[in-house]
Amino acid sequence: MEALLTLIFSNISKFLNYLNINPRLQNKIFTVVSVFPTLYILRIVKGYFQNGNHLRGIIYLLIFIVLMYFIVVNFLYYFKERKVKWDVTNLIEDIVPEDTTFGGSVPTNSLETSSIKGQKIKLNLSEDSDIIIEEVVDKLVTTGEIKLNSLEQEGYLLDKYTLIPYYKIRKETLWIGSSYKDMKPVASIVQLDDRDELIPLGVFLIGGPYREGPITYKEPFRLQLRVKDREGRVS
Repeated sequence: MEALLTLIFSNISKFLNYLNINPRLQNKIFTVVSVFPTLYILRIVKGYFQNGNHLRGIIYLLIFIVLMYFIVVNFLYYFKERKVKWDVTNLIEDIVPEDTTFGGSVPTNSLETSSIKGQKIKLNLSEDSDIIIEEVVDKLVTTGEIKLNSLEQEGYLLDKYTLIPYYKIRKETLWIGSSYKDMKPVASIVQLDDRDELIPLGVFLIGGPYREGPITYKEPFRLQLRVKDREGRVS
């Protein structure tokens, strides 16, 4: 039975990857599907206890508790958009150097000003932030993930509120990059009293080179980090 469940999960994973479903929706599906094999473990536990094999029964019971813990945490995060203080993945991120990105389901193209909501979080940019931001923008333009405007007409080179698709927040520091594995710290975050209740909406680009009349001006890119709270308010 265990081999059958493994085969089913493997085929589901291949099918979702084939459909190119965004990672957040994919994780929602896996969270729901994982409930069934996890509950099946209880049947295994019952069988071991009935046969008097208490040691294996306890081991499988502990496995069940751990799996149910992660299911609950994932459900709160992916369906309720809540991050709980007792989520051990926060500790794992500090130990394992793995990049964590947000907003994967948000388009990288610029958004209408009216759709930019959420609370703007104050950032203290690092000394080399201008260089890092320009490097990231150049690489994203090269890969086609960010589109440029022509400066033959008046306006900015980048549309306002162009999303940076790859970023992470770790230890009150904002990191950005041109890929999951190419991240650099650019700013420290001025935390709020209720920072544990806040959920990132995205990191957006504003400013940059622009043309006004016959003159092209060189203005540095600036970053905006916007968040919403766990109740879904995006004032």
